[in-house]
Amino acid sequence: MNYEIKKLENSTVEISLVLEGAEVKGYKDEVIKNLAGKADVPGFRKGKAPTSAIESKFKEVIQEEVTEKVLQAHYETVLKETGIKPVNFVNSANVDLEDEKYTGKFLVDVYPEFEVANYKGLEAEKETFEMNDEILNSEIELMMEKESKLSDAPEGYKAQMDDTLDLAFEGFIDGEAFEGGKADSHMLKLGSKMFIGDFEEQLVGYEAGQEGEVNVSFPENYHAPNLAGKPALFKVKVNAVKVMEKPELNDEFAKAQGFESVEDLKAKKAVEIKEREEARTVNEYRGKLLQQVVDNTDMELPNSMIEREIKGRIAEMEQQLSMQGISLDMYLKMSGVTMEKMNEQLRPMAAQKVKLDVILDAIANTENITVSDEELADKMEEVAKMYGMDTEKLNEELTKAGNLNTFKENVKIDTRIQKTMDFIVNNAK
Repeated sequence: MNYEIKKLENSTVEISLVLEGAEVKGYKDEVIKNLAGKADVPGFRKGKAPTSAIESKFKEVIQEEVTEKVLQAHYETVLKETGIKPVNFVNSANVDLEDEKYTGKFLVDVYPEFEVANYKGLEAEKETFEMNDEILNSEIELMMEKESKLSDAPEGYKAQMDDTLDLAFEGFIDGEAFEGGKADSHMLKLGSKMFIGDFEEQLVGYEAGQEGEVNVSFPENYHAPNLAGKPALFKVKVNAVKVMEKPELNDEFAKAQGFESVEDLKAKKAVEIKEREEARTVNEYRGKLLQQVVDNTDMELPNSMIEREIKGRIAEMEQQLSMQGISLDMYLKMSGVTMEKMNEQLRPMAAQKVKLDVILDAIANTENITVSDEELADKMEEVAKMYGMDTEKLNEELTKAGNLNTFKENVKIDTRIQKTMDFIVNNAK
């Protein structure tokens, strides 16, 4: 066996393999013998076709099966002797089998060769979060707004911006009603800019039951050509004026939100906000440091690693959509995006994620960062709690599904990555 290795772009290598003589003949004879016993060849009884007829009819099949035997016999040897680290098996093969000579060219994606940029003593600005009453009050205000409800305004109340009108209207151009310009009951929030021009502003001051006219002009670039740029008159009637009623901040409200009192709500919300914002500042700081390492490390990523990450992201999205009763095909139609476009959109983020993972793996190897059995057990306990069960139950469920070992290995990998990121942060200035 003779072979040559040629490095190509995007961390791909071409393995050129040449075999001659008895080895090739042995593989070929074995494949032909197996085919001869079961192949149907026109003009011959089953199992009685001559070798020449078998070779003529099943040339491609013979090449494929001989290739399989060649790779089984020599692929691992080539990898071991050359130190090639494949990402996956052979991407593509271009082979030629003539008599007792076999020539094959195989493309294989390999892990990129690179030098990690400096990852110790990095500098980045870290935001300092300070809790105060303004932040707390703003958070509570949002809570109250979420519990706000629309209700009919009192008699004689005049509509203001941000109020909602139950509106009946009909539009006319040059005295003629136009299609799509009529509704008997439409909920319109003033200030939402859902209607053209200053339509909504002209309704400020209207009372429930009041009728009137609104004059506006359709924009020149309006989507309906028959309306674009034309002045229109809308006859309107306010069926009802609705205002947003916000609950009072009292113990009753606090209890409805799961707290004992207003004081309890404020105290626990303050702790929650502080923990959340401090975690955010740490994550942002970590992100700045990691981005420096990524930006300063040059490498060519194999396409297969990026494609695998894209497929994983799409599979995760598909699972999340299914929980909402939406299929991926339905989502694509609703969003007007093709699968090709989605792949294109995901590629930059996927490439960035793969590059970071490869770099962190290299740093972990350099710094001998490992995950002990105790650390893995602790992490499995955390994961179990996320699923609302204990570790024993989680292991039981994973064993039933037949993927306990794979799941544990993935948790171990994720934990090692986390430890490596912590190492970079702890060694930063």
